[in-house]
Amino acid sequence: MNPFFKTLLLIGLGGSAAIWALYRTGLSFLRPWWTLGLFLFLPLCFTVSNVYLHAFSRPVTRLLAWAGGLWMGLLYYAILGAVPVLLGLVIGWLGHMPLVSVRVTQGVAAVVALLVVGGCWWATHPVVRQVTYTTDKPIPGPYKVAFVSDLHFGGLFGTDYGKKLVARLNGQQPDLILLGGDIVDGDLPFVQQERSLDTLKDLQARDGVYAVYGNHDKRMDTAIIERSLLEKEGIRFLVDETRPVNSWLSLTGLDDYLFGDRRAQFQPEPGKVNILMEHEPRRIQKAAEEGYDLYFAGHTHAGQLLPNRLLTMKMYALDYGSKWFGNMLATTSSGYGLWGVPIRSGPRPEIVLVTIENPSVQEK
Repeated sequence: MNPFFKTLLLIGLGGSAAIWALYRTGLSFLRPWWTLGLFLFLPLCFTVSNVYLHAFSRPVTRLLAWAGGLWMGLLYYAILGAVPVLLGLVIGWLGHMPLVSVRVTQGVAAVVALLVVGGCWWATHPVVRQVTYTTDKPIPGPYKVAFVSDLHFGGLFGTDYGKKLVARLNGQQPDLILLGGDIVDGDLPFVQQERSLDTLKDLQARDGVYAVYGNHDKRMDTAIIERSLLEKEGIRFLVDETRPVNSWLSLTGLDDYLFGDRRAQFQPEPGKVNILMEHEPRRIQKAAEEGYDLYFAGHTHAGQLLPNRLLTMKMYALDYGSKWFGNMLATTSSGYGLWGVPIRSGPRPEIVLVTIENPSVQEK
């Protein structure tokens, strides 16, 4: 087991024991000692479903992934809620009002449960975010670019998830589809056994489907195999290269910032509408300075769980949404899928649909 998951396991076990001891002061159903065993079992589900995916059948692994992921989300919120619970305990003790601490604990527990249930629904009901980009460059009418990132096929998401994604994307009738990395969660052999990537062969766009690598695609040294599998399905990867999409549109795709060559050079093609796509939104300013028209990235999940977005907003020039940088319109997506915890309390998962328009063409 790598150090990252060892650390998460220790945090999960320690945190679970701590919130069990804290919240049982106001929740009578936690009084029996055997409930501590349940609290310690669920973090193990999370670790097993991420590290030992092949130890069980796929349905069991998926069950463990969802149980462990939901638990880690509950643990996150329960730890944040520990402050008011402790405050209630202190007030109840100092004022000789034990009922106060009980009511505060019950109230916080109810809010935590609501965040988990509501956040799970929020995380599994994606939306289509529509953006319009106007240009004076010669284009043959409105042109639709569909961008999705962070699919994270793996323990949480499989074949049914892929089929729904394809149906939603095709339903937008895009001219071009862009996949912004983290297509696979990390364990490619698990995904291959389930054949969930096969669903992507049904993606339909007149000018094709292009993809870039994300950090999860590359962290287990199976990126080349993943690329080979997806290119057989008609998905073209761009790794620090530029290709013409059609006579007036050019696309640059960069390798993942963490695992790739950060010194890679890129430059738009004169006279064309130029798009730059990468996984992590690290090179927005440089793309704008070089003269790109459109920019796409993902990776951030918009913080996924509040208040994490306060961090991602500090880390990136654009952690979520669409914003002008000079003459370039940049878009960072919250992602279509997610990693580990199937809960969102920030922006919903999304497909971003950018329509490129030239007003003079529209009027004719």
